[in-house]
Amino acid sequence: MASFRAELDKPSNIVLVMVTEDDGSEHDYQFDFDPKSGRWEFSERDLLERDFGDEWCDELEDEVERLIKVGLGGE
Repeated sequence: MASFRAELDKPSNIVLVMVTEDDGSEHDYQFDFDPKSGRWEFSERDLLERDFGDEWCDELEDEVERLIKVGLGGE
């Protein structure tokens, strides 16, 4: 199963995600968020869901949202 790591680039209002597949290949994703509302888009979800499953995408989405909360000054 693929893994991911995510980090917040607070000054740029971005959550950076690195996905590492079982074969070692890596893919980068960048999720911009609105610094006032926290709104963001997950347009890659369909693609990632097809490759890694719904539960995996839910975990990724939860982590992105957690980091956005941190970026907004919460948590």
